[in-house]
Amino acid sequence: MRRSRLTLFATAAFAAFALRADGQGVPRPEDRQRIEAAIPAKALVSPQKPRKLLIFDLNVGYGGHGSIPAANLAFTLMGQRTGAFEAVVSRDPSVFKPESLRQFDAVFLNNTVGNLFEDAALRQSLIEFVYGGGGLMGVHGTSVAFTRWPGAHEDWPEFGLMLGARGASHLDANEQVFIKLDDPDHPVNQPFGGKGFEYRDEFFRFHGPYSRQRVRVLLSMDMEKTPLPPGTKPFRADNDYALAWVRHYGRGRVFYCTIAHNPRVFWDAKMLEFYLAAAQFALGDLPAPTVPSAKLTPALRAQEKLGWRLGIEAYTFHKFTFFEAIEKTAQLGLAYMG
Repeated sequence: MRRSRLTLFATAAFAAFALRADGQGVPRPEDRQRIEAAIPAKALVSPQKPRKLLIFDLNVGYGGHGSIPAANLAFTLMGQRTGAFEAVVSRDPSVFKPESLRQFDAVFLNNTVGNLFEDAALRQSLIEFVYGGGGLMGVHGTSVAFTRWPGAHEDWPEFGLMLGARGASHLDANEQVFIKLDDPDHPVNQPFGGKGFEYRDEFFRFHGPYSRQRVRVLLSMDMEKTPLPPGTKPFRADNDYALAWVRHYGRGRVFYCTIAHNPRVFWDAKMLEFYLAAAQFALGDLPAPTVPSAKLTPALRAQEKLGWRLGIEAYTFHKFTFFEAIEKTAQLGLAYMG
């Protein structure tokens, strides 16, 4: 995948994992041991009820990332060991029929590249599932799910809006960047202890509909510590390279992170803690704010941190008209009036 167009890395991808006769990848024994050793011992929060996570890993027109089997196993084992959820892995599009989808609390699209299904009824079912209160997780190649391959030509714009971004431009598959915690106190960022860190992986740079007006950015490239290589043109005019975010879509909870190209991500204990937190958020057990980054104000920050409900009291109207009070409230960034 180059900056101008996405290039297939089938050889590298398939070298990273073994294949069963049915074509479904499984991690090598030594990689399974690494994954097992890195699995968190417990959930961040106790689930409110038994949770079920659908892991969908179909690729269409693309050979598939070598990290897919590692992610499938890591999430399956995380659910089992922590009791946070039961994972069900599938690549059958019929699982998105409403009568099937309703058994799940969240859907994890695991590096799903290409036009996964074109059936309008199945697409509507996924939209309604998330909008109505279900969860959606995506990693790395999910940013070009429901695009026609080769070339990642848009086929379902609404999915990009729901996820929060499109695109997969990148540099080296083992690029080293310094990752900034845009929201150090966010519940999903708990595993990082408030500190940024260096990391190697294939990092996507996104285009619209990505915007901090739409998503709550959790992680991004620290461009002061990660300058572009000499001669490389910026991918974005604003130099804003988000790596992970959350958002609400209707009543549904959405999480995306691009850090999932290499299998080793899924035997990194810290990253697994992060993904467990993300899963518990998507499933509905870990409360976490999703106010878009660009819309945060000091008042909203205080409200999120302390649980305050801030507003303009009735006596305000002795000084301002009702509509003036609304305008003043918005200027202060207060979420409520009462």
